[in-house]
Amino acid sequence: MYYLKADITAPVNFISAGHFTADARWIHSQRIISDYEIIINLKSPIYIQQEETKYTLDSGDSLLLLPGLTHKGFHYSEKGTSFYWFHFSFNSKAELLDSAKAEAMISLINNNSFFEGLGNICLLPAVFRADNPDRLTILFHQLLHLSASAYYSRLAIHYQLTSLLIELTQENITQLKPQQTASLPADKLPKILEWIRVHILQDISLQDVSHEFNYSREYLARYFKKHMGMSMQQYIYNLKLAKAKELLCDSDKNIREIAEVLGFKDEKYFMKLFKRMEGTTPKQYRNAYNRTHMNNI
Repeated sequence: MYYLKADITAPVNFISAGHFTADARWIHSQRIISDYEIIINLKSPIYIQQEETKYTLDSGDSLLLLPGLTHKGFHYSEKGTSFYWFHFSFNSKAELLDSAKAEAMISLINNNSFFEGLGNICLLPAVFRADNPDRLTILFHQLLHLSASAYYSRLAIHYQLTSLLIELTQENITQLKPQQTASLPADKLPKILEWIRVHILQDISLQDVSHEFNYSREYLARYFKKHMGMSMQQYIYNLKLAKAKELLCDSDKNIREIAEVLGFKDEKYFMKLFKRMEGTTPKQYRNAYNRTHMNNI
């Protein structure tokens, strides 16, 4: 199965959309389209062929069709068959990924909250089933409403379509989470992550973790990077800076005291690291967010 990966820094281009209901036995006509199309099936099986590949869509299934390929029905659907459809294109280049590469990216997201590999893209599989069809229905109805409305700016519908593709991507990521998490070695990574969390206020490094778990530094570095998408030191810094931002907002500790709490021996290094990773100094961050209440509720 293929996945479509596309940059959505700029909104996706909406072309057309509709809600189709067959008033008699129906079969999809043969055609070649110049854009992307997604079909979200609502009722009764739909039988669509793309080049030589045949897809049978049950209620709740979605299909992503690609431009430049021949699409046609290969079997009749019953009267009352119903589905949503929409056509779109991208402002930037899109690419197709195989399942292994796409699901490896999703695995990193599901196991590492600091991984930002999908921050500005959508990742859509050829066929999938939404766990939250009601939300998709709401978003699609909003899309249809905007397409029929005389908004002063066409950007409204482009952004609405982009939101819908983000929702489809999120659905896919959520569905793959149990599978991908279960595929990781259960006796290694969770224990390592928990040990780092517990000791995050200390001056810890890859060397300390490798000693604690009796692995070579080289092996542990490769293992961690493979499953987390970043080096262990980067992950440690991310946790420390997340705690630093909490302390800057919720405590009266000065910068030196916060650096000491987080296990930094050098206050200036802490300030330099914070500026490099956050784009602002600790003092500037505190001044900007000193009225922000942060908690876990």
